[in-house]
Amino acid sequence: MGDRIRARRELRGWSVRYAASRAGISHTSWSRIERGQQRTDRYMVVDLAAALECSVVDLTGQAYTPADRQLDAARVDAERLWRTMMDTPMSGRSAAPAMVEQVRREATLVRGLYGRCDYAGALRRLVDLVPAMHGLTDRRAALAEMVPVYGVAMGSLLSVSYPAHAWLAAERCVEAAGLFDDPVAVGVATANRARVSAFSGAYRPARAWCDAAAADLAASPAGGALDVLGFLHLARAHHLAGLRDRAAAEGHLAEAARIAAHTGETDSWDLAWGPRNVAMWRMAFLLDTGLPEDAMAVAAGVDLAGLPAVRQVYFWLDLGRAAEAVGRDREAVRMLLAAERVGPQHARSSVSARETARALLRRGATSAELRGLCERMSLTTQ
Repeated sequence: MGDRIRARRELRGWSVRYAASRAGISHTSWSRIERGQQRTDRYMVVDLAAALECSVVDLTGQAYTPADRQLDAARVDAERLWRTMMDTPMSGRSAAPAMVEQVRREATLVRGLYGRCDYAGALRRLVDLVPAMHGLTDRRAALAEMVPVYGVAMGSLLSVSYPAHAWLAAERCVEAAGLFDDPVAVGVATANRARVSAFSGAYRPARAWCDAAAADLAASPAGGALDVLGFLHLARAHHLAGLRDRAAAEGHLAEAARIAAHTGETDSWDLAWGPRNVAMWRMAFLLDTGLPEDAMAVAAGVDLAGLPAVRQVYFWLDLGRAAEAVGRDREAVRMLLAAERVGPQHARSSVSARETARALLRRGATSAELRGLCERMSLTTQ
């Protein structure tokens, strides 16, 4: 296998150090693997194949069942988090006492893991963070942390395909925001709940919730409300697109763009709000309404520098969808691989990524890069 790995790397024209950086291992480990001096497990070989953009079978030379260590861990911890949330009701307090600063530090860490698309890391720490939040004696401080933390729980669970578990996290987020009695927090929590609802195709209730939250927010003198209000416009545009009301959706996108032009780029509530975010939502809208070439034109003007990985991965996946829709198969594969490099856990479990890959396979695309990606997604190429 070491010879195959070296041949693939040299075919790409990459140094050992560069290839190793793509796989997330040291260059000395990569070199030892190539020389046959270090064994690889079934998890590492997937990372090596992803780094070389090929199939695991291309490296092993035999039938092989790949596994993804991080996704396996995420699925285990998704169930653990579900049980933890069930055992820690909003109406009661955890028996585990905790200090406010300790909880805040851990919440910041978890939000950072989510921003990097490390859902396995976030879910693992959430199992302990949830009861710690509920163990705070300062109830208002606890509620202030619960809104973003349960939002991260919702996003992580949804991203690894646990929508029912994500719904409980979203409901907790809404309940905490209501008890916190802050219309901005309520707006964020409502957008989280609506995201889970729309994921399952329930656009009508999602839109109604966001309409109500936006009305309350518009009437509130609360500071920091504009970016959240703008985000609710984006959410409603998505819901209306799902309901086939293009004109109304366009109106919300236009209003979101006006707000973003006024606020500029912000990072409150982990929304990554601003003109770039609006452009990426417009990309998705154009794709969903059958205009992939227009979506690609919008994408050309988006600068990803400084955006969190969790936003970048959606950009590359949507660009891959658009390229596939216009028949640019090789470009579509490159975009899917770019998404995988930015957020491997996200890309390998994404419904849209898997559907794009399936569409490419149905059309007869059979490149080694696509076969490798499909293998890592556990999609058959037959």
